[in-house]
Amino acid sequence: MIEFQWPWIYLLLPLPLLALRWQSKKNHNAIAVLPRLSQAFEQLEKNTSGIPLASLQQLWRLALLWCAWCALLTAIAQPGRLETQTAQPASGRAMVVLIDLSTSMERLDFTMDGNPVDRLTVVKRVAGDFITQRAGDRVGLVLFGSEAFIGSPLSYDLRAVNYILQSSGIGMAGRTTAMGDALGLAIQSLRNDAAVDKAIVLLSDGTNNAGTAEPEDAASLAASLDIRIHTIGLGSDSTAKDQQLFQSASADLDEKTLKAIASESGGRFFRAHTASELETIYAAINTLEQSDSEAPPVIIRQDFRNVFIILLLLFLAPLLITSPVRGNHT
Repeated sequence: MIEFQWPWIYLLLPLPLLALRWQSKKNHNAIAVLPRLSQAFEQLEKNTSGIPLASLQQLWRLALLWCAWCALLTAIAQPGRLETQTAQPASGRAMVVLIDLSTSMERLDFTMDGNPVDRLTVVKRVAGDFITQRAGDRVGLVLFGSEAFIGSPLSYDLRAVNYILQSSGIGMAGRTTAMGDALGLAIQSLRNDAAVDKAIVLLSDGTNNAGTAEPEDAASLAASLDIRIHTIGLGSDSTAKDQQLFQSASADLDEKTLKAIASESGGRFFRAHTASELETIYAAINTLEQSDSEAPPVIIRQDFRNVFIILLLLFLAPLLITSPVRGNHT
């Protein structure tokens, strides 16, 4: 429904007619426009052959002026239409996702779409979907191997965060696992943040064997700052040939430390043996860290003033490029 900001402006609609009336009374020699218009309309109903060309052109010019006047008043009245849209909810939550990029993530002990794939390929798909589903949250990304670095600071741009995850590669942060340093970096990015709720989601398939920080100490610090840490242990129970020896594919996974981290910080520990289990785990975390706030409605006004300004110019253009035809006086 179209609404007008200043509808009272239409009270000025008869102003040109009143001005012509006043001018006609003031100056008897002035063109009596209104009577001539009346005569022209009467003649037009019968046929156009008896109307002089000058009268027709004058009638045409007055019609354009009247349309231009109506368009001007409508533009000043500011017509528009109100539309209600749903804004992206702001949950007040900040979350940092930690992804292990050590060389053990290249093991082919997972399947996806019926094909054997490495662990990181599965994580990219599942964790990437998890990140993009966190609408309303600010999500950051920490990637770690022998060293930890911030892949993305806390951001509402979830597509950009996911893009960085998809661009990551095994070994780009080193070959070993600095789990404690990664946690410390995530805590550092969250500790002074104004978010109401703060959480860390740590995924690893190994044990802390690099860096200077101990994961348990990082978990204690997180607990003191009201930051929950959910941990995910990744790896199948199948055997894999590694360095000419048959051993469990998850032989390097330190479940004890991951459980201790989650317990100390008030989070939960999860174990993923397959791609489908990993999907279920991220869905569970999504539920645990779900926002209760609803998206506020936003009223957006679609402005139509420009349409009538364009009409005004179109009505005035013929008047500016042509001049009225004068009758022959002989």
